[in-house]
Amino acid sequence: MSRYRIGRLARWLLLSVMLCCSRAEAGLMPERTRLVFSQGERELSLRLANTNPHAVVVQSWVDQGEGSQAPDTVQSALFVLPAVQRLSPQAISQVRVLYTGEPLPVDRESVFWLNLYEIPLLPDAPGSAPRLLLGLNTQIKVFHRPAGLAGPGPQWSDALHFRLQWQAGQWILVCRNDSPYFASLANLRVSDGRRELVPRAAPDQMAPPYGEQVFVLPVDDATLPWQQPRLSFQLIDDDGRFSDHARSLMPPNLP
Repeated sequence: MSRYRIGRLARWLLLSVMLCCSRAEAGLMPERTRLVFSQGERELSLRLANTNPHAVVVQSWVDQGEGSQAPDTVQSALFVLPAVQRLSPQAISQVRVLYTGEPLPVDRESVFWLNLYEIPLLPDAPGSAPRLLLGLNTQIKVFHRPAGLAGPGPQWSDALHFRLQWQAGQWILVCRNDSPYFASLANLRVSDGRRELVPRAAPDQMAPPYGEQVFVLPVDDATLPWQQPRLSFQLIDDDGRFSDHARSLMPPNLP
């Protein structure tokens, strides 16, 4: 199928969500929560299982997390085959994610998002009322690790440095990542000696390579007496497994 025909079909599928009529339930199950291109790999496969009692159409594409562009307008160094497929109830299939060879950073990881857009195919019952057909989009992180950059070792967490800071009328937790890998963080907890504070969920819970990520704490008391602050968090590895970590934090300077 040509890219032009795929593009037309992609637009039709998105339009059908608004025009068609049923309630969708999440039933498309990918075998992994993330994919990693490493050691110069150009192609990865991901198996999909349709656990629904009905057939679905799955539209797949890769972007950088924008979520606002039509699939056929996205410019990306990765693409997916097949772009559109039909899965019968309880069927298992797969998609292939391919790297185009477009130049990417050679000293650090790059990250993309694989979108798996699921539209249920439900037969109309005789005499039934109009139904709203809702599509569900599952996103999976796809990391490109340049050739020559080995996977993160057991001391990976040592490259992460945290500090508390008062900024724009609120307390924030800043994570500085001195590694070439994206650090996916989960279940952050900051204890101030009296209570446990859970940072507000960030749009992206990752600290970029050689960069910083900011987490906003749910407290705006500038005079909060930080006494022996302590942080606990989890890191997510290439296989989607969680590891527990804890750190003592330096008491911040009060504003």
